[in-house]
Amino acid sequence: MEEVVDEEDEKLKNLREEWGEEVQNAIRTALEELNDFNPSGRYMVPVVWNFGKGRKTTPKEGITHMTKEVKTLKRKL
Repeated sequence: MEEVVDEEDEKLKNLREEWGEEVQNAIRTALEELNDFNPSGRYMVPVVWNFGKGRKTTPKEGITHMTKEVKTLKRKL
């Protein structure tokens, strides 16, 4: 079972009219992500995000980044 965003929803239409399509798309994306990552409760869960690629970070990317950060901190000390 999958929930789909209703394009004819009155609140979504009003949002587009008042704030534009970019804001409407951001809201739609947020709702879809809430459904993907936590469909049972729609409450936020922490996710490591790769902003450059617009997606969740892979475990390898996360470990690589943390390793670089630790090395940088060691150099500063």
